[in-house]
Amino acid sequence: MNSVIPISIWSRGLINCFLIKGTHKHILVDTGVPNSEKKILKQLAQHNINYRDIGLIIVTHSHIDHFGSAAKLKETLKAPILAHELDQNSFIAGRADVSTMKLNKSHWWLFKQIIKNQNTVPFTPDILLKGDQVYDLSDWGVQGKVIHTPGHTPGSISIILDNGESIIMDMMASGILLGGVLFHSRVKHPPFHDNLHELKKSFDKVLLEKGERYYLGHGGSLNRAQVKKYFDKYLKHLDNIMV
Repeated sequence: MNSVIPISIWSRGLINCFLIKGTHKHILVDTGVPNSEKKILKQLAQHNINYRDIGLIIVTHSHIDHFGSAAKLKETLKAPILAHELDQNSFIAGRADVSTMKLNKSHWWLFKQIIKNQNTVPFTPDILLKGDQVYDLSDWGVQGKVIHTPGHTPGSISIILDNGESIIMDMMASGILLGGVLFHSRVKHPPFHDNLHELKKSFDKVLLEKGERYYLGHGGSLNRAQVKKYFDKYLKHLDNIMV
């Protein structure tokens, strides 16, 4: 039985966030670009999810298309926010740290220029993961955990569920353009990564968990073979990667 429900911020998988269904509380993973809160609440209602049953908000990393509406949703949902300490300065400032946005392809330069001038309502995370701390989600009625998966940003985190589903957000992408207009099964680099060597270690950690379905921030969900294909193409032999 699937626990993860995709929430579309931009259509066709261009920007995703997710709901994890729990037995007594649910978890919202990421909050989209600024002013996405009404869109998210509307889709929760369409899935018969009462927003009062959201017990936790997880922000996976410090890019504004993932934490843009966190402050407003925290106020509405009355739920604490969990994030990693290495990305907290961006949340407190309400701006992405562009120093971590190293281009994977030169044509994303203009996109970076647009993003670096964006800001949103700042917030302070209520629950801060430190180092490689693992966070157990069972208190929220969800069988799974949050782990530190740096590489996209220093404080990137992923959610590993016991049922074989994983949310790895911007560790990778699929489809075309920002992620997913067409060819959802085609793996690709996101526009940015902070540290490819750290990312490789994070993929080693994620793949060790034996997941079978992986949900991304940009593009459609992928199976294990597709994720392994990305790893083999872009990370297995880092000396051959052009960035």
